[in-house]
Amino acid sequence: MQDSEFFFLLERIGRERGLSLDALLESIKEALASAYKKKYNEPALDLRLILDKSEGKVQVMVTKEVVDNVENPGREISLEEAKRIDKNLTLEQRVEVEVDPVQFSRIAASTGKYVMMQQIVEIEKDMIYEEFKKREGEMISGTVRYRTDYFVLIDLGRTEGILPEREQLANRRYRQGERIRAYILKVTRESKGPRITLSQTHPNFLRKLFELEVPEVGEGIVKVREIKRDPGRRAKVVVESKEERVDPVGACVGVRGSRIKAILIELEGERVDIIRYSEDPAIFVKNSLKPAEVLEVKLDETSQKAKAIVADDQLSLAIGSRGENVKLAAKLTGWQIDIRSVGQIKEEAAFLKDLPGVGEKIVESLKQAGFLTVKDIVREGTEDLLKVPGIGPKTAERIFNKAKEIAD
Repeated sequence: MQDSEFFFLLERIGRERGLSLDALLESIKEALASAYKKKYNEPALDLRLILDKSEGKVQVMVTKEVVDNVENPGREISLEEAKRIDKNLTLEQRVEVEVDPVQFSRIAASTGKYVMMQQIVEIEKDMIYEEFKKREGEMISGTVRYRTDYFVLIDLGRTEGILPEREQLANRRYRQGERIRAYILKVTRESKGPRITLSQTHPNFLRKLFELEVPEVGEGIVKVREIKRDPGRRAKVVVESKEERVDPVGACVGVRGSRIKAILIELEGERVDIIRYSEDPAIFVKNSLKPAEVLEVKLDETSQKAKAIVADDQLSLAIGSRGENVKLAAKLTGWQIDIRSVGQIKEEAAFLKDLPGVGEKIVESLKQAGFLTVKDIVREGTEDLLKVPGIGPKTAERIFNKAKEIAD
């Protein structure tokens, strides 16, 4: 092979594998050192590779000791031959000698080739690891390669990613050849190469979707404050605007729902409630129960409990399927939320008037203190009843016992 061909192939390999010239040269040097050791049974400790691309010149140089009688040609050179290089050389001096790799045996060349390929593979692994390690916490697109009972293998181009079962959306089928987006959860170094763990259930997966689909979020005009998810079923996203003229909810929904639709397509069936943030806890709790319309919210800051009152036809919507709506709202706000419909309150409040020692004034005081139903009395106990104006220890005991009887 001509030296010019060597440089051409070197550049071609670099382009195809995304490797730098320095990395390739290091792998070639390792390969030549291995081949040299194989041929002469002597490690090339002082092997030097010279590449001059401008002149198209490739040289392999090895330092040898000048001796009178050569016993090991791998590290020794005769005085006669040394003087052809430099006539001033004497015995026991060292001289750099050019070695022709073509003269290596077939076995030595094969060993060198294997070492070089191994070096290139290891360099590629390191480069891919470093590249993806820097991208932890980012969104990435890939193609579904295949699916097993435990994970989905995603083709990411130069490498592959793993989408474990726990990080998959429950309703998604992940068809072979399907293009998907995922969140780079973690990148670890392993012997077989970097392990890239992906996720579609992490809250930040949804956050990144909003950043991609909603320009105002990507630019920082609208801030996503908090996300709580029941992956595959429902999510609540709290947003606020840094500019008064921008409606954060409207910006996320888009014209005729265009922006939120793009996000929902990626989530395949997961419902997303966009919640406007408020520093007023009562308003925030009210907003968090969307899509249900809440009539009133009463807070007990001491116990961090909130009572939400809704119309009768909004009760099931406020609670949600399997209670997911109120559970996510509670996680989002940090308040323990108790939901009651107007009909329930009227029905249960009627029992208050039948309790011993309870007149119209005490009923009104109980309501003002947050005791809207018999269940409220049972849950809070006599200690809290004593805090209500007009109720003493004996009355509190009678009210609690009767309320417990009715509740049972």
